[in-house]
Amino acid sequence: MEIITTDKPALELGQDLATAINKHEGSVICLLSGGSALDVIEHLDIKRQKSECRTIFIMGDERGSREREINNTLQLQNRYPDHFVTNNLIETIPNEAEILPDFASRINQNFSKVFSELKNPKIFMVLGMGADGHTAGIFPLPLDQFNDTYKEDVMYASLQLDSLTRPHRASFTPSWILSNVSYIFAYAAGESKRAVLESLKNESKPIHERPAEIFKIHSKVALYTDQEL
Repeated sequence: MEIITTDKPALELGQDLATAINKHEGSVICLLSGGSALDVIEHLDIKRQKSECRTIFIMGDERGSREREINNTLQLQNRYPDHFVTNNLIETIPNEAEILPDFASRINQNFSKVFSELKNPKIFMVLGMGADGHTAGIFPLPLDQFNDTYKEDVMYASLQLDSLTRPHRASFTPSWILSNVSYIFAYAAGESKRAVLESLKNESKPIHERPAEIFKIHSKVALYTDQEL
């Protein structure tokens, strides 16, 4: 894990991610994790030269809601209505009366179909981190519950966690991220992230206790922060 400390982490992450996307010769899938990704998108200047190589974006985690202020896809579309990202987006919006496990199953199918049609695809992911060490829709849980929720053979999983303000979540799973994502661009800005950043840097924990351990387990991670550690 490379830690990049800067007073403009969203800007530098966005520029580096755009460079990685623009340099890749094949297709690109970029997973955008929750609210953190929204700060980065304005700095993504995508210039793809080959029409046969697609660039596709999808939220790496989602809230089980159709409300514009809650659903991550709808927040993105509302904030950046004319952006390249918005115009090349796999939407993750629950259908009317669709229960969360069915929503997760549908996203699995849609994403798998798109992925199978891409030429030489590479996957990048933007991941934020909460003060509790969660990342995307992957939350600290007791080991048995964690393994049962984020099964190793599942790509995209649903979760109901009543301790959250928005309890219905869905997310790409840790095992899938670690096996399929080529490069993780992590983002943790603000004084509220200092304690968990210092802990992440200085001590290791099991992934079910601190899902952001993904940053240390994955082989290619750059973490952008404005906190001096």
